[in-house]
Amino acid sequence: MGRGINLGNVLSAPIEGNWAFPVYEAFFDDLVNQGFTNVRVPVDFFDGSFLSVNYSPTGSKRTLTNLINCENNSCFSSEAGSEVDYTGSMEDYYVNEDYLDRLQQVIDWSISKGLVTVLDFHGAKLKEQFLYTFSNSSIGGTNYFTHPTSAKRKADINKFKAIWKGISERFKDYSELLLFEVFNEPYFYMSADDINIMNQLIISVIREAGSNNLTRKIIITGGDATSWEVIFTIPDDILNSDSNLIATFHYYQPFNFTASSQEQYNEYSFSENAKNQITSRFNQIKNWSETKGVPIYLGEFGADNSNGIVYWIGGTDSAFGGPNESDRIEYHRFIAQIAIQNNFSFSAWCSGNKSNKSIHLRTDHPNSQNIIEGNWVEAVKDALLEIGCYSQEPLLIQNPDFDCGINNKWSLSLYSGAIASYNEATEHVYNGNTAKISVSQLASTNSNFNKVILNNQNYSQDLNGKTVNVKFLAKYNNAAETSSLIPIKLRFKLGSSGNNYVVSNEYLLSENFESYEFEFDINQYYDTYKFQVMVGKNIGNYYFDDFQIAISKTNLALHSFENDLKFYPNPIKDQLFVNSNSEFELEIYSISGTLIFSKKSREQSVDNLSILEPGVYLFKFKFRDKTISRVLIKT
Repeated sequence: MGRGINLGNVLSAPIEGNWAFPVYEAFFDDLVNQGFTNVRVPVDFFDGSFLSVNYSPTGSKRTLTNLINCENNSCFSSEAGSEVDYTGSMEDYYVNEDYLDRLQQVIDWSISKGLVTVLDFHGAKLKEQFLYTFSNSSIGGTNYFTHPTSAKRKADINKFKAIWKGISERFKDYSELLLFEVFNEPYFYMSADDINIMNQLIISVIREAGSNNLTRKIIITGGDATSWEVIFTIPDDILNSDSNLIATFHYYQPFNFTASSQEQYNEYSFSENAKNQITSRFNQIKNWSETKGVPIYLGEFGADNSNGIVYWIGGTDSAFGGPNESDRIEYHRFIAQIAIQNNFSFSAWCSGNKSNKSIHLRTDHPNSQNIIEGNWVEAVKDALLEIGCYSQEPLLIQNPDFDCGINNKWSLSLYSGAIASYNEATEHVYNGNTAKISVSQLASTNSNFNKVILNNQNYSQDLNGKTVNVKFLAKYNNAAETSSLIPIKLRFKLGSSGNNYVVSNEYLLSENFESYEFEFDINQYYDTYKFQVMVGKNIGNYYFDDFQIAISKTNLALHSFENDLKFYPNPIKDQLFVNSNSEFELEIYSISGTLIFSKKSREQSVDNLSILEPGVYLFKFKFRDKTISRVLIKT
């Protein structure tokens, strides 16, 4: 299922369109085009008007009844023991076929794009007419409670089952891309026992519809716990009774941050403590998942819009602020990363451009107008997908052009009393963002290059046997200097421990941006590598931009070890043939050194190479404690 988005506040609203714009097919194109692979579609089947497939309003109810003068089961008693007088059944209720047509239109759009699509029973009327009736507590000053032995409780459950029967019958022949979620966040109003009973009832209703519903994935949750712990309460007898269940949880903590556009919440930064808490909690969920053999779907998470902004041109911003922009982005990026690392699929909460939690700006609707251009809150979208500036792809020099922000993956270190600042350049800019280091005081002792160091992040891919080439642009500016040629050095720290370095010769910077180049070979294994720029030799302003890295084999010639291994053809198409009498390991790298494919085998055919785009690749074959490397071409 991978990474996804909620179509929030559309079909779950009492009137489709009054919370968020009605959805058009282009919404699903936008998701697929950006790289999302699932969508959660919250839908309310209780009461409320809806739109037809032609977008004309209809006042018909979403679920109908054969009962006379019994709107919302009001003719049945809520008192204890009244169930003995109940003579109704599921057949008293049915989902409006016109509403199912509109829902099917939306589901068809999604499925046709290849999106894994979650139909989630969700909404205000679901709460009001069903979930609230399980709670003894007054809600908004109203008591909705119906006694478990009452006639109304029996009728309400039959109505809920009848709705799921109508859904199941309409979609029973749909592919496995369609998933059903029994109900949204019932644990706020229902006990774990009540939730377990309803899970069992609805699983049975779905399976009884037959066809593809016999094995369709069904998403369930538990109760009597916080929203991230609820899955721990799902009993084993339910989990063991059906092999096609997925457990779901939601995560909006810490509320002081995620809901900080509201008056009662006022934390605008995403703290390291919150990150540690997420890591710990998600690890507990992963352990439960692996122990139970049940996959996990993080169905909702999100933080309010940066500074309380409403993106719809007709909206009003929050008077109470909201998360800092960089912290909101990092919240989405971090949760997405930890979820994927733990093998959870997810769907981030997005309720459109009218809401306080926006990711997609609903420009699929012709009447949608926003205060910014485009279809997305771009940085949040990219963070969820970990693309662009938020990519987690291992690079020897990360954020090489500083265009993701000069502090992203870069930091400045000072030693021996040296004083320097590190900022984004506002003058002498090359292209996009340019990094500026201002050295105002040299080190008090042993003043040298290595007292003011610009550091990149650690890189942990194996570079043994590789040649690394670095190109970059740099200049120097200080009118007080008599010479315009000022030296710097580059170096790589080799290994996480010890003092192993490879250091360049001096590069003399002029007052104009010029291109410089550094190349070296690595002939043994180190666990990490860190790129550094050393500017501590002279006072002044240093400017850097556009670092470029090329990684290649130190020796790309094919070696022969006792004729044990031969490869053909070259160029390749979809298969590589190997003549070997020994088990070997194959690794395929991009020309920049990123590992793309690996396999251990004794087979003489390596298939599935159709995943490679046409181009030049580096192949590494390991066998009998020896390694062969060569360049192959994919056509």
